Amino acid sequence: MKNLSQITLIFIIVNLIFFLPNEVIAQEDQASLLLDLKKARASYEIAKQKVENDEKLFENKAISEDEYNKSKNEFLSKEVDYQKLILKVMAQQSYIIVEKAIKYRTQTGEKRVKVTIRSTMEGNQEYLNQFQEHFDIFTPEMRSSKIYNIFVSLINIENKTIIGTPYEIRIPVLELGKTVDADFGLLRDVENLQVSLNYSGKKDEKNIYLEKDASANIVDIISSEFSQETDLGSQATFDLTLERFSDTDDVYRLTVLNLPRQISYDFIDSETNARLSQIKFMQGINIKKLALKTYLPDRYDEQIVIDKPLVFHALVLTRDQYEQLGNISDKYFNEKEMDAIQGGKVTLELIPRGVGRIEVRALSLYHEITVGDSVKMDITIRNDGTRRLDNIKISTDNPLRWRSFIQHDLIRSLEPEKEEIIHLIIVPPPDVGVGAQEVKIKTEALADNRLVETEDKTVRIQVKAKTQILWTAVLILLLIGLVLGIVIFGIKISRR
Repeated sequence: MKNLSQITLIFIIVNLIFFLPNEVIAQEDQASLLLDLKKARASYEIAKQKVENDEKLFENKAISEDEYNKSKNEFLSKEVDYQKLILKVMAQQSYIIVEKAIKYRTQTGEKRVKVTIRSTMEGNQEYLNQFQEHFDIFTPEMRSSKIYNIFVSLINIENKTIIGTPYEIRIPVLELGKTVDADFGLLRDVENLQVSLNYSGKKDEKNIYLEKDASANIVDIISSEFSQETDLGSQATFDLTLERFSDTDDVYRLTVLNLPRQISYDFIDSETNARLSQIKFMQGINIKKLALKTYLPDRYDEQIVIDKPLVFHALVLTRDQYEQLGNISDKYFNEKEMDAIQGGKVTLELIPRGVGRIEVRALSLYHEITVGDSVKMDITIRNDGTRRLDNIKISTDNPLRWRSFIQHDLIRSLEPEKEEIIHLIIVPPPDVGVGAQEVKIKTEALADNRLVETEDKTVRIQVKAKTQILWTAVLILLLIGLVLGIVIFGIKISRR
């Protein structure tokens, strides 16, 4: 029990040392400062009384000028000490609060934050009321005192780096009760940040969730992958971040302008994968993540030209803004008309790329031969894609000791929808065995310096043994003789 009591006592002492002293020390510092102020005031009053007495003595020639000057200097020194402590007390009670931090969007799309700060003594008045008997030292001029050289900066909460531009704003002076704005550009788009204040030897940091400027009443939309190259017949996905600058609960329409009708699209919710045509922000939610999927056709035409960028726009509009557009089917909006549209919009770019595809055809991929023969066949090489094929190489993968001869085994280039016929001879070895064999026809090609995927074709060859001609003739003659004998024998029997 004794050991337990000692442990309990140690625990209490530790708590007193490490967890309580901040407030206690702060109160002791404040009380000590006021006691020093009282002491300085007493010294000031004594020095003031002494200099007034010495002035009269000097006028009556009772003391020398040096003694009088010494008394004046002492008074001035005590007065300065007293005033310094007064200013220190006032500085301790001065406090800067962050009234507002509003995130807004300029007409050019730049994200900015406007921080409003105010100088106040509110909250410290209760402390000052404890020393009402000393309030005569706080003159009206001091009560409207100013705070000089206030430095404001915006800090990223996660990694403590500055994300505002300029990095730091200096406010030369701020009067008590007055407000001032510090306007920053955002180097990184965030929803909350830390406002750092440095003034009067203090450093104050506040974590703040940014308000939205509701006056714009728009939804801003951005995409980090605004330009993409996509093969014909495939799809491109643009990431979209929507941020509401409004205090209403409007339903917003999603649409795309200036995209050729051959290219279809879907707006997809990044969390649920649901297809959307309109959205609504829930209370307290100001950011949504979407994806815009575009689907390219297999072939190009006069509107979809290979390697020519297609510039289009994704928009987020209120119902009224959407209705003002009218019928947007097959309508092209020029730059002036796009600028006149009020609402969130982002410019996107899609670059169609041609696809190289090789088609290998033959009249037949199955052949029967006898020992000693060879296979002769024609192969059609066709560019079934939408981009020119370069350096088309044709080769074969043969069984052991089989040989192949290819006429023009390298085609330098082949335009889309064009084809060439290649002659192929497959020669088995002289002592080839009877049975089935396979020869693979392989192709390689480049399209726009990219390797084209190809499919091997397999030629199946059935090898049969040779039949001896002499024995075949003998067997035929025997068969004919047998038939004739049967006929003659039948005639003789019928005559009897």
